[in-house]
Amino acid sequence: MKTYKYLAAGLCSMFMFSSCLDEYVDLNTNPEVMGTADPVNVFAGATKNYNNCSRGHLTGLYSGTMRYMQYIVSDGGPSNIYIKMSDDASRPSPSNLAYSYYYSTFGLYLDNLIHTTIANHETPEKYNDIKAIAQILLNHQQWSVLDCLGAAPITEAFKNNEGIKTPRYDLYQESVREDKKPMYKVIDEEVKAAVALLKQSGSDQVSLGNADFFYNGDVQKWIKFGNTLRVKMAQRVEKRDAAFYESVISEVLTSASNVIDSNEASCLYWHPNDYNNNLDDIQDITGRYVASAAFVNFLEAYNDPRLPLLIRPNGFGLNNNNEANDKWFETFKKEYPDYESTYPQFLDRYSGMSANPDSVESKFHRSENLTVEYTTEEGGKAMMDIRMHSQVEGRFFVKNGGDNGNSNMPARDIEDAKYEYNQNDLKTFNPIITYPETCFMIAEIAVKKGQAVAGKDATAWMKEGIKASMEQYKSWAITCKVSAEESATDTYNPLTEEKIAAYLAQPEFQEATLEKIISQQWINLFRQPQEMWATWKRTGLPAFKATPEPENGVAFLEEIRDSEETLIIPRRNGLGTPNTLNIENYNTVVKQLISDQYYGTATDRTEGRIWWDVNDL
Repeated sequence: MKTYKYLAAGLCSMFMFSSCLDEYVDLNTNPEVMGTADPVNVFAGATKNYNNCSRGHLTGLYSGTMRYMQYIVSDGGPSNIYIKMSDDASRPSPSNLAYSYYYSTFGLYLDNLIHTTIANHETPEKYNDIKAIAQILLNHQQWSVLDCLGAAPITEAFKNNEGIKTPRYDLYQESVREDKKPMYKVIDEEVKAAVALLKQSGSDQVSLGNADFFYNGDVQKWIKFGNTLRVKMAQRVEKRDAAFYESVISEVLTSASNVIDSNEASCLYWHPNDYNNNLDDIQDITGRYVASAAFVNFLEAYNDPRLPLLIRPNGFGLNNNNEANDKWFETFKKEYPDYESTYPQFLDRYSGMSANPDSVESKFHRSENLTVEYTTEEGGKAMMDIRMHSQVEGRFFVKNGGDNGNSNMPARDIEDAKYEYNQNDLKTFNPIITYPETCFMIAEIAVKKGQAVAGKDATAWMKEGIKASMEQYKSWAITCKVSAEESATDTYNPLTEEKIAAYLAQPEFQEATLEKIISQQWINLFRQPQEMWATWKRTGLPAFKATPEPENGVAFLEEIRDSEETLIIPRRNGLGTPNTLNIENYNTVVKQLISDQYYGTATDRTEGRIWWDVNDL
């Protein structure tokens, strides 16, 4: 860690910027230049492909939190990706790039922007807005690291030039500052101060403009994001520090206008057009995974208009944007004319797979395909596969949904070439905090208080969140060319205001409960599964159920077992070992971590918990 200020671009280096950003790259990666560079250019480079700059990010979501939160299941059937307490060797953890992102890219460059580029500029006072925005994002990075790891060098990081070559580790609940102030409070104070600085913005301030791929330089939206981030971080420690939690929400939520208050104010990073161009294994969301039974069941149970946007029809019928599948199915119908009575469970075209590894107890089919025998034109016998289970919509993750294919992706896994669009006409995004997520956060606060918060009661906030989520997914679907919103496709089934109104009119959604709010947050966070993982840890919801059928507007995850015992979802990541230079500080913090009764006896015991995670599941 002695070379913090001189680390290279790391994970992001495999992606090139669009032409308008070429000039920013060298400015961002050359520490000799950064002291005299334009802060606007440096900001664009420092935030390049924010929190989504590698194949590992997307494939890590697919293989990790998307499966743990039962959005998807491996196409060959549910594998044991869980912790088995009777097996000491069974300690997996979700992929988490927060540590790498902080120390090799975003944290490093944002820190340099603040403390080198702006600090050494001849007129630093003109860049206070950019400094404050960079500070909020730097704090977001710091919190993200601590949120899943529990400890990291923060206070003394990036101080090699000050002689600190072996930075000590801060804990989530305690810093290495002289006052030992908890890091969650330090981070909150810094975000609060940055928001206050933005509120002083004047006409003399240099604007980020189109170098800001989040908000296009809109200071008021950055203020709302900063405030919303404070609420979100405070919710994490609700059960550990109730007084702090109450102080933050009481301060911020005096008005709904203080936080993200519309879909237009949602914080998204919009990637340059040449990013996420169906490269390598980022398209595996289409080829190697299918939707889970729990997720599909909840969407179907209440005729959710997001269903055709989030889930693709299975292959058990015609018109799923794939002519090869249509031909196979026509053959299947001739060979099995009674298929409607033999396989009724697949006729509605939306079918999820069991996430339960216990093949003996599972009541759902355990393979992506139904394999049957048929008669060839020559009169012989051969085998054919019919896709029983639905895929999730890959276009929210990768352009054209992975249309290029590869050796692991048969032609029938992807849509036909006629549904492919010019990559430059498509946009890819990474959500940071959205308006629907904010609505459900406030709904949760209100239902626990039993009173209105920021002008609405829990039910009103829940309904607003549902409506906003549907509208935002529709907007994203249009941008990403999802087939349900494209009139020329076989699967055209647009989300309309009438469908939203019909959904909200159902009796199950007329009174909010915590279970209903988190169930809706679960759908909404489909594109942010790592945040759903944290929400599940905070609340214990959705709860587990042997057969994941919803009840009274409440979703359930499917019980996960093997033949011997109930399995466990990992609750944190293990803290990686640094280079030998800093091993003493690492050993010190490991002793501190395992002294907490919730953490576990070793860093790799991922059933253990970060300090804030004390929900009694």
